[in-house]
Amino acid sequence: MDGSSETFTFPKQAKDQYDQMSKLHDAMTADRIVIEADSCLHIIPLNAVKRFEFSPLPDTLPEGIIRNASLNL
Repeated sequence: MDGSSETFTFPKQAKDQYDQMSKLHDAMTADRIVIEADSCLHIIPLNAVKRFEFSPLPDTLPEGIIRNASLNL
């Protein structure tokens, strides 16, 4: 973790709420995230990532997520 950051924008990847929940669960349990962007494949090992931020918030979230929190830096 060198303090750098990258931002990716992409369209919604899920067909429906069920698919969205499934994809979110897969992402939360994966050891890496793979993103195709600008004709390149980005493979990001999650042990090298401090945190991810996704916006806008998905319509439905899995259980166990703390809701309505505020980030205080």
